[in-house]
Amino acid sequence: MPDSNNLISAVKKFYNSGDEYLIPVGINKDKIPALSNYIEAQNTGILLVDVDNISDTAPYASNENTAAFKTNTDNTHANVLSSGSVGGVSALPIGSFDLANTSGLNSSVLPQDQLSFQQDQLTPYTESNINTYYYAQGMPIVRDGKTLSGDYIDMLLGRDFVIKHSNKELTKIMVKNPKISYDITGINLLKSGVESVFDQLYRNGGVGEKANGKPDYLVTALPREDMKDVDVSQRIYRGLSWKYHPADAIDDAYISGEIDL
Repeated sequence: MPDSNNLISAVKKFYNSGDEYLIPVGINKDKIPALSNYIEAQNTGILLVDVDNISDTAPYASNENTAAFKTNTDNTHANVLSSGSVGGVSALPIGSFDLANTSGLNSSVLPQDQLSFQQDQLTPYTESNINTYYYAQGMPIVRDGKTLSGDYIDMLLGRDFVIKHSNKELTKIMVKNPKISYDITGINLLKSGVESVFDQLYRNGGVGEKANGKPDYLVTALPREDMKDVDVSQRIYRGLSWKYHPADAIDDAYISGEIDL
C-alpha cells in the first residue's frame, strides 16, 4: 500500500497541469486499482490502461473514468494500444471524433490477427468494455471507444473540455476586467464566458441540437439575491451551473434489402 500511496502522491503533483490522459507505463498492475479509484474520485481526466488479460480490470471494472485496452503482441510489438489510439486522434479537436472505428494507428500497434481473431472472440471485449484493435472488412479499427463503465470516451472528453475551458474563461474575464460588479451585469458577463465554451464545443461537433436547430445546452446563472451573504461579503459567486446533451454518433450500421423479381 505505501507504494500505491507514493504513486497517488506523484499523480496529485501533476494532476492539474492540463493533461487529459494518464497512461501508466512500467507500473505493477497491482497498483492500478488504487490509481483508477483516485482518478474516479476527481471525476475529470481519463486513465488509459493497457492490460495483459481482460480479468485484470475486475477490481475497478465499474469505474467511469478508466478505459482499458488490449491488442495483439509479439516479439517486437508491445501492448501500446492506449497511446496508439490517442495518437490516432491527437490532431483532432475535442467533439469532432469518436474513438470507435479509428484506423491507421502507428505501426507500433499490432492489430489482432486478421485470420485467427474471429467475430465471436470480440464478445468478451465488448462485454467487459475493453477496447481492442482488430480487422473489420479488411481494415484494422479500434472498438468500442468506451471506458470500463460503458461510457463513451468522447463524451467524457467533452465533459472535461467544458470543465477546463469554463474555468479558463472565467479566469480570463476576471483578469481582463478591472472589476466585475456583483449584479446582473457582472453575473451575465461570467455566464457569457461559460456559454462561449459550449458554443465552441458545438462547433467542434460535441454538443447535440434541439428540435429548433440550436445547440442543446443550458447555462444557468442565479441572481445575487440567491447567494449566501457570506459569499457576497467574500466576493465569491457560486451561482453558475450547466447541463448539455452530447452530440450522438453512429458506430455501427446494418443493411436490409430484398430482390424484387
